[in-house]
Amino acid sequence: MALAGAGAFYVRHRFTARLDAIAAEIRADKTGLLPRADLPAEVLALAQKLGARSDDLPGVVAFTQSGEMWMAPGAKPTAFTASQIAGVGSAAFLWRAAMNPARAILVADYFVHGRGGLDVKLLGIFPIAHMLGDADMNRGEMLRYLAELPWNPDAILLNPSLDWSVIDPQTLKVATGRGADRAEITFTLNADGLITDARAESRPYADKGRMIPLPWHGRFWAYESIGSRLMPREGEVAWELDGQEFVYWRGKLLIWTR
Repeated sequence: MALAGAGAFYVRHRFTARLDAIAAEIRADKTGLLPRADLPAEVLALAQKLGARSDDLPGVVAFTQSGEMWMAPGAKPTAFTASQIAGVGSAAFLWRAAMNPARAILVADYFVHGRGGLDVKLLGIFPIAHMLGDADMNRGEMLRYLAELPWNPDAILLNPSLDWSVIDPQTLKVATGRGADRAEITFTLNADGLITDARAESRPYADKGRMIPLPWHGRFWAYESIGSRLMPREGEVAWELDGQEFVYWRGKLLIWTR
């Protein structure tokens, strides 16, 4: 019994240590921390509206969330609490969540050095899901990084890997990556110049062991000042399945730091 307990502790410790190492890699990356001179005027105006800064700050943002997730259409919601760090000068993030009423299911969703991954473990020991680094995974995680720029406004001003284009005063596009991994998000701005919608023509959706490209979008609302930044306190993400919206993540921003 003691040996089993020691083994379980070792497995959980290795899982935690691996996530800590990913976080350390993201924090150590100081790429792209100088203001860009090539941003379209509309993108620069958005960054300024959100209070983006570039003065002697760390290379990551960190925040905590709480909310609910739905594993399938019609399923009961599962509560979660989560912490995340995201790169400012490079496209990278690590999301660590504890789910279900007992917080027994641990989830790690990440993108670092151009490679995405997802791990889900019961008690941090028993694997439930594991995905790593193919083109679908990488593109999906890049889309997530892009869609979450409202919670990472300094990256709009600083990240050199982001390719911006202006469709009209209320519509901006941002892309990153190359080839099969390239990801693009369309942002819709409201009359106040704030991002309310992030949309991708397709993001790979797991269905019975297959990855199917489906329309995907996120919404943001309840903007508030947090320090010198302006960002949404609430958001949700949805797939479009057979013409119906499937909201699978809805959360609130609790604490945000730079």
